[in-house]
Amino acid sequence: MKKILLLVATIAISVGAVAQGFTPSYYESSDSDLQGRFKVAMGIPISEKVSLTWGEQLRTKDMFRSVDKILSSLSVAYTPWKFLEVGTEYALENEWIGEMHGGPQKKWETKHRWNIDITEKLTAGRFELSLRERVRMVFSSDETNKYVEPNPFTTLRTRLKAAYKNPSRWKPYTYVEVYTTLNAPKRVENCLRDPLERDNYINRVRLVLGSELKINDKHKMDFHYMLNLNRTRKASYYNSYIENVHDAGDLCSWSLKKVCAHVICVDYKFSL
Repeated sequence: MKKILLLVATIAISVGAVAQGFTPSYYESSDSDLQGRFKVAMGIPISEKVSLTWGEQLRTKDMFRSVDKILSSLSVAYTPWKFLEVGTEYALENEWIGEMHGGPQKKWETKHRWNIDITEKLTAGRFELSLRERVRMVFSSDETNKYVEPNPFTTLRTRLKAAYKNPSRWKPYTYVEVYTTLNAPKRVENCLRDPLERDNYINRVRLVLGSELKINDKHKMDFHYMLNLNRTRKASYYNSYIENVHDAGDLCSWSLKKVCAHVICVDYKFSL
């Protein structure tokens, strides 16, 4: 009888261990950082209603100690009426990844951004109010798993902005912007067998306080502080070359990463 009970207990412990091995891990982390963004732009008027803008931006992270991204952008804006503006922008994004896993080599990851904007404007006395809706698509040049990172990754950005136009050269403003994913993948039990579904969520809330400085008719500066409250969901799946009790494509883990980023921004724009 004792041998039978011991055998049953051993089997139960073994089954429990295997079942525990099949349970995906969940991770939640929080972090904060001090970052910087520095941009130089040139405005090129095409007509009274159409203008082009070329820009170069450097972004830093890790308390200003590391390069984050370098962006080169070209945008066009069309203003059919004073209260409405539509525009589009292409940006070449080079993100510094740093040391690659398993080797000393360094790597830049290249992505392509495409924005489509529509902005409504309203003037009330010295106050200027605007509501902008922006659809952003980010295309990765590397091969991605659509169950982990869609390509392109599409986001809707809704921004409400208020500015005060006073007689001086300074023009203070503030705005709040909400980022909502449009094609975030929903985690599944197996990415090779289960159909792809969407699970969209708010992945960033941005609060900004700043001021423009008009040097003269052609030169303008912009100084602002930006608070980014980021939330990133991510799932990972077992690869076929890993030898374990799991099938290829099984959900390995999923995580929620929260980052509070304090960003100091300085922009300079020259208009032809």
